[in-house]
Amino acid sequence: MTLGVDDHYSYNFALKIGNKPSKAVDRFSRLVTVTAFVLGLMLFLLGVYHFTNSDLSGVTDIENSLPKTNIKIHSFISPDIFNLLVMSIGIFVMMSCFVMYVRYNKIFFDGNYVKVKKRPVLGPIQVFEEPLYNYSGVRLRVKFYQFGILNLNKYIIELYHKDTNKIVPLYISLKKKNIRQIWKEYATLLHMPGITMSERGMVSRNFQDLNRNYEEVVSKWHMPQNFIFELDKPSYITFKKRQSGEKMIKIGKIFVDAYSVLYTCLCALLFIAMITALIYHSALVTYIKTEILLIGYAFTFTLLLFGTINFLSKDIILLTKDKIIVFRKVVFLRVRDSIIDIKHIKGIDINYTPTTDRYYLSIVSDKNLVTVGHKLPAQDLRWIRAVLISEIIGN
Repeated sequence: MTLGVDDHYSYNFALKIGNKPSKAVDRFSRLVTVTAFVLGLMLFLLGVYHFTNSDLSGVTDIENSLPKTNIKIHSFISPDIFNLLVMSIGIFVMMSCFVMYVRYNKIFFDGNYVKVKKRPVLGPIQVFEEPLYNYSGVRLRVKFYQFGILNLNKYIIELYHKDTNKIVPLYISLKKKNIRQIWKEYATLLHMPGITMSERGMVSRNFQDLNRNYEEVVSKWHMPQNFIFELDKPSYITFKKRQSGEKMIKIGKIFVDAYSVLYTCLCALLFIAMITALIYHSALVTYIKTEILLIGYAFTFTLLLFGTINFLSKDIILLTKDKIIVFRKVVFLRVRDSIIDIKHIKGIDINYTPTTDRYYLSIVSDKNLVTVGHKLPAQDLRWIRAVLISEIIGN
């Protein structure tokens, strides 16, 4: 029996433990799966049609009735190879949808025991039952999630077990709103510690301490007055202080990793496809409605714009007397991302995402979760966190 930590299939899941017994099914969206399967089937049938176009009844009559065009379109690959490629993509999409549709995890909780029934793609249904007292706590983590071409974060709250095969999801969402409050509610209902993953390993907090403001927590650390000067400021980070007392932290470097390169390549392919479509627009409108083409252009342009912003954005943190304001800067455009009141902050942690091997700084309150410094090294994030802690102590 294998039920690994990566076997959380859903991106919108909640096990409501307030009313016991409770149950929920962790599976990928059926609506998305069925829609993708139909699109894959259409690709497959398109390839079949081009293989047998002249043999199908009425096809030649339809083609003869289409308006002629004098535009020459060069073929760089054999039509048969192209048809096989289209059919292969369609088959791959349909098989992937079948896998996502079939597999699921059914989770039952009666207040004392957790029971999980897993249906794999192949093989028999697998079941395990585990008492609640064998779990270490309620863990909150953020996982990199590739939803088509979009890079998203999946926020996961789960019952953590030393045996990764027995980790059970409690709540999964692509939205960060109120995620800490939800995490705290699960930990309180289960009377279990809250667990997070930091750059130095697992951190466990008593569920009663999750209600304490970070300002109160930090004040009991008895930090030396000039502790910030013990850390070296990274050269690519600018730290300025205004006459009004506001302070600004500006990250002036774009970090590139394997996922950034992959995402850039995908955006480049989209850009080439869009330019090619624009060049042959007059030929495409002969076979495709202008409205559909315009929607396709707009959708592709939106994806390219999102990708550019995601890759080129830099973080700016503005510290006022009672607030922390985070901006995202793309070239000359500065967009306010989040505002969080210092008195409402419940934690400032350096978190680690194993799937992308990235670190980031999270500033959390009960209703908000702000992340900055994605892809920065852990030691540089420690400097930013020290500056924030220094400001909190000063307030």
